[in-house]
Amino acid sequence: MIVRILLFSLFPFLSIAQSNSKVAIPVDTQTNEKGPVEAKRNTFYNLDEIKVRWKKAALENCPGVPCPSLYPPGPCSNIVATPAGPTSASVSFGLPTYDGGSPITGYVVTASSTPSAPAKRKSSAIITVTGTAPPIIVPGLTLGVNYIFTVLATNIIGPSPDIATTNTISPCVINTASAASSSSTLAVNTPMTNITHITTLATGIGTATGLPSGVTASWLAGTITIMGTPTATGIFNYTIPLTGGCGSVNATGTITVTAAALATLTTTTVTSITDFGAISGGNITSDGGSSVTGRGVVWSSINSPNVSLSTKTTDGTGTGTFTSTISGLTASTTYYVRSYATNAVGTSYGTELTFSTTAVPNTVPGAPTIVTAVAGNTQAIVSFTAPSS
Repeated sequence: MIVRILLFSLFPFLSIAQSNSKVAIPVDTQTNEKGPVEAKRNTFYNLDEIKVRWKKAALENCPGVPCPSLYPPGPCSNIVATPAGPTSASVSFGLPTYDGGSPITGYVVTASSTPSAPAKRKSSAIITVTGTAPPIIVPGLTLGVNYIFTVLATNIIGPSPDIATTNTISPCVINTASAASSSSTLAVNTPMTNITHITTLATGIGTATGLPSGVTASWLAGTITIMGTPTATGIFNYTIPLTGGCGSVNATGTITVTAAALATLTTTTVTSITDFGAISGGNITSDGGSSVTGRGVVWSSINSPNVSLSTKTTDGTGTGTFTSTISGLTASTTYYVRSYATNAVGTSYGTELTFSTTAVPNTVPGAPTIVTAVAGNTQAIVSFTAPSS
């Protein structure tokens, strides 16, 4: 721009015939009490000197001669306005494909109130808002009034052509959806605890996206309920659009589904050991993300007993501590015992412990029974049943 001004100011002198070696520069005249006085600046410039000065100015201001041309930016595109509340709207649009050679400095959105009928669109109230990127929120609108919106881009040269919405938008009271009642984390193939969202003004929901397979969403009396048994692992960020009412509102949340693992547990020290029984149990500290459906202890005179044996107890379900009564043992025998827990993944075991049953204690035998005696010559025959112990 500076170079162009310089060139324009020098044009009269550059047009002088090349045969002239010097160019006359007009002089200023001033007046004092003695009459006109010339105030000479530089009465003559050498033509070659003028050319050198012009070229120097051009190189300083536009290193890439010739200077680039600057223009206003091109128009925005695809303008869409949606209600954002009872007194506001959100305006989105596509950015210009051409900035005019100068960076875009902002966007101007104008809202004009208008009748619904296109033939009667005579704006009466205008609200202007600026922003640096879409979407741009336009506040200060009136509930129930129809508006059309225009948008233009600006740079240092000026504004672009504006574009307008093709339909009217009326501010309204927006639907709402509460946050999720929980952010569920569970193991795959495990029934989940229901997640709920409370809505207002909506009349239903659209198609939910982002839910794990095996999980669905439903709407009843203003409440969205998410339930099911996930069959895939991962982090699932879901979106459920509300229908009816006003605005574009979604219920959103996260469900984390992990790969299930075996339960984690320990075996309780064996106590109350006799010649035929003992007491043990276990403590399940983690179900591995899958509910424990069976637990107890298993024992054998051979190490590493497992639940395929019949010598085991069944002591409920779930995590936590439990007590097991071991019976049917043989006196003076060494046994191996360990706790177990079963979930959807399989059966895991606690630490294996050993113990030995006691010997049968020595006691007074019981009395014989059914005693009979038959007399003989100097003798008697006695018959009886031996005691059981």
